[in-house]
Amino acid sequence: MARKTKEEARQTRTDILSAAIRIFSVRGVSRTTLNDIAKEAGVTRGAIYWHFNNKNDLLAALWDQLFLPIEPIVQASESSDESDPLGRMREALLSLFTSLASDPTQLQLFRILHDKCELVEDTGTEHLHRANCHRDGLKRIGTVLSNSVARGQLPPDYNIHLASIAAISFIDGLLANWLMFPTLIRADREIPLLVDELMAMLRRGFSARSHDSQ
Repeated sequence: MARKTKEEARQTRTDILSAAIRIFSVRGVSRTTLNDIAKEAGVTRGAIYWHFNNKNDLLAALWDQLFLPIEPIVQASESSDESDPLGRMREALLSLFTSLASDPTQLQLFRILHDKCELVEDTGTEHLHRANCHRDGLKRIGTVLSNSVARGQLPPDYNIHLASIAAISFIDGLLANWLMFPTLIRADREIPLLVDELMAMLRRGFSARSHDSQ
């Protein structure tokens, strides 16, 4: 059998991810096997293992696909050379909601990863894949806040740990409520206002001075 070209290999990977999205949306993550995905994609199980080590590896690829549109902005906010880390963070959050609101495929993918990503088996243990993403999110937000302190946007005594927890809790809660009540929380109206309130909260809180003034 002739070896596949790089373009054919990329297409196979894309077909596998698309099939995973379709079948996860129906069965959920924990009840879907790699065999199910292979059958849906019209490929062999071996083809899946050529691209992904296991189901968690495939899930990680889907998360990467979800955040691909905003990744350049996120990376910019994490750069020590960025002059406005908080502004870039705001831009990334607004871009995420815009991407989800304007792209049905991205929205479907987010619903799967947010609502249908139950316990996933990996090497005999069960864990929440989303928990790994949250830990990564906490770390990345912490980097942005550290850069903001270095740039003088936040005070030197800023509690980055608490602020990171507050930020990711706000973002996760906002996403969950928007998914549940899309007609009550308008992506083009209420979301920008709410994101601005998050940024205001981060600027005025979580420092020793702000606590002393209360």
